[in-house]
Amino acid sequence: MTLQHLIVATLTLLTFTAPVVDEAGSNELHRAAAKARARGVDSAFLAKMMAAPDAGFVAKTVRINVTNYAYVPDYSSHYNAESVNKVKAFLSDNDSLLSAVEKQRNVPKEIVASILWIESRCGTITGSYHVPSVYLSLVLADDEHYIQESLDRVLSDQQLDSAKTDSVKKLIEKRAARKSTWAIKELKALEEIDRRGVMNVSKLNGSWAGAFGFPQFLPSSYRSWAVDGNADGVIDLYNLADAAHSIGNYLRDNGWTSKPAKQRKAVHHYNNSDAYVNAVFTLASKVD
Repeated sequence: MTLQHLIVATLTLLTFTAPVVDEAGSNELHRAAAKARARGVDSAFLAKMMAAPDAGFVAKTVRINVTNYAYVPDYSSHYNAESVNKVKAFLSDNDSLLSAVEKQRNVPKEIVASILWIESRCGTITGSYHVPSVYLSLVLADDEHYIQESLDRVLSDQQLDSAKTDSVKKLIEKRAARKSTWAIKELKALEEIDRRGVMNVSKLNGSWAGAFGFPQFLPSSYRSWAVDGNADGVIDLYNLADAAHSIGNYLRDNGWTSKPAKQRKAVHHYNNSDAYVNAVFTLASKVD
């Protein structure tokens, strides 16, 4: 290997390793933790999460969570020919399990498989963001600095003129306040999960939205709807049986019935995006 190739290989490796938290990021993380403590999150839990090797302030997740309303997601790749074939194979390979979920939860196995595919490619892509850090970062979403960053992103990407700046800023301020409050709620759910000892929360990785496991549950969703699908005494969303049964349980408990309108409402509760709901039902119809 030449020196040039060695340098390129080293830089490539560094790109995919965990980022080093700089002093500014560390300060922001401590500022977020102080705010979380003031709003009722346990101090010992916060200290434990901040001591995790992957802990760090992630400003990117703040911008994405606050501004994603301005972008229409494209789910078409989730129900193209390649995806349909892979989900059909997944259904065939796991027919016994998915049929049991359908029988026990009264949710069609095609819907369960479609959600697993869209959320994590049936467990193969579950996210690399440190989940506690996502929520700690979001605690500062309503900070004026991050509100301005979010505003700049929307104005730039959407090419909006200055006349719309005030109305967009008001919307972003409202969303930022809601996201900050939501982050506190999810941190408290993580604290409860950690206290129960059911998983190592300090090492939990997931999406930029703070969702984790094959079904990409939020901490509060895990607490409320995750179930032990294989009866081993552990609820592990990185286990296919637990993940599939948890999806079925979630949809049933959130109103899934034989009526199409109720079905769509239940899936919308899972992800409040019309594009997501349409993708789930489109994929399910193609693999049925």
